[in-house]
Amino acid sequence: MNSIVPADGEHVAIVEREKEELDSLNRFMKRVGEQDERAIVLALAAFIEDTLGGLLIAYFRDCKATRDLVNGFNAPLGTLSSRIKAAFAFGLSTEDQFKDLEILRKIRNNFAHDWEGVSLQRNDIAAMIGQLSGYTFDGKVAPSGGKERLLSSLSNCCVELYLFKERIESNKASKAPDVSHRLTTTPPTERGRTRYVN
Repeated sequence: MNSIVPADGEHVAIVEREKEELDSLNRFMKRVGEQDERAIVLALAAFIEDTLGGLLIAYFRDCKATRDLVNGFNAPLGTLSSRIKAAFAFGLSTEDQFKDLEILRKIRNNFAHDWEGVSLQRNDIAAMIGQLSGYTFDGKVAPSGGKERLLSSLSNCCVELYLFKERIESNKASKAPDVSHRLTTTPPTERGRTRYVN
């Protein structure tokens, strides 16, 4: 994993902090992979939900309004579903990541709401796993199905989104631009966030 380089060529090598983060993520993914199917699905979904929440908080303005949107009782962006959609709408995830995360959410719902007869091999769940992008960092063909494909596709999403959040927090990636402004009928003397209306 230490040879991951973003496709945009932004960094030639991963900085030391990111190597530590990757080591931590690798340990997490190894532990997740050792669990039963239900634990794998629920752990991946919980990790993604937390990571997306952190990504949104890192990207938005640093203020109470942001924290209220993402965290706490009845937060509008407090669910996995709303966080997946918000991250995609704000350009924080790719279309493939969005689709993979939506598939994870649907699979998670099956495991969370049905305690009997749920398996990654069940026809409807196996079909959803087959629709995962299968993206791999090294371009190798992803496993064709089941637990291995689920882990491969979604562990890559976990790593990408987690490192993106870390890069925003460490000012290596851009936060949301502040495009707010006030209107004025008096021509401004300085350039700023005032828009002249005549």
